[in-house]
Amino acid sequence: MDKVRLYHDIARVKKQMFAIVSLAGFLTVGAATVIGHGFNFVYLFRNSIIAIIAFGGLAYIWGVIYEKIVEAPLIDSYRAEAKQRIDELKNMGSQRMAMKVSASELTPNMKVIDPIYSKEGALLVRGGASLTERLIKILKDNNIQQVAVEAKRTIPSESD
Repeated sequence: MDKVRLYHDIARVKKQMFAIVSLAGFLTVGAATVIGHGFNFVYLFRNSIIAIIAFGGLAYIWGVIYEKIVEAPLIDSYRAEAKQRIDELKNMGSQRMAMKVSASELTPNMKVIDPIYSKEGALLVRGGASLTERLIKILKDNNIQQVAVEAKRTIPSESD
């Protein structure tokens, strides 16, 4: 959700509500004055001014109700969405991702993502296991070229 667009739309709706209510009040009172008093300019002018002020106040009250019922939940949902995105970005720093590593670059304590099988189909290393010197030797002896291991994803800090 775009914050600028959200606030622009809210302001536009409030202006439209004010204009519609004021215009409706002006036309209603103007028509009632013409029906009741004819085209008497003094009555028509006075009643129209009163109508614009009264219906403008009504539009203001309608705008406050709109703000509490529609605008506040929209802004709250925008804030919640933004907070969620920030939390996701913060949590990305500690996420783990898969990384293919050459068998010659394997070191003890690397964690294997998927199970590794020999060409004959025998299980060499189970998924999620931490590598040891012995397991690395078994992988090399079985001519395993690459292994998917867990890598910690880090987001550079501001000082980096």
